[in-house]
Amino acid sequence: YNYDGTTTGNKIAKAMASTTGWNSSSEVGVVGNDQSLNNSSDFNAFPEGNRYYNGSFYDEGYNAFFWSSTEYNSSYAWFRNLNVNYSFLNRSNYFKQNGFSVRFVRD
Repeated sequence: YNYDGTTTGNKIAKAMASTTGWNSSSEVGVVGNDQSLNNSSDFNAFPEGNRYYNGSFYDEGYNAFFWSSTEYNSSYAWFRNLNVNYSFLNRSNYFKQNGFSVRFVRD
């Protein structure tokens, strides 16, 4: 699912991103560039951004954040995100009080 047809490296973001909703980017291989080529995996991640613990929202059109079910520690949890300017799927951790999207998987 790498944007360039290779099977090595972490270049899967375009394959996971929706074909609409992202801000535009001129950088080849990133989510925001030629969005009609996005979503070859049918994951269809929309760039809904996130919600801070204080209730404010930001990054709509720029990021799609998804919580992992894995805890980093008692205050933080792991998440994955796609960014309009990246070709890779990022992994990091953040405060649990913030609001990210969740993805339900049907058995």
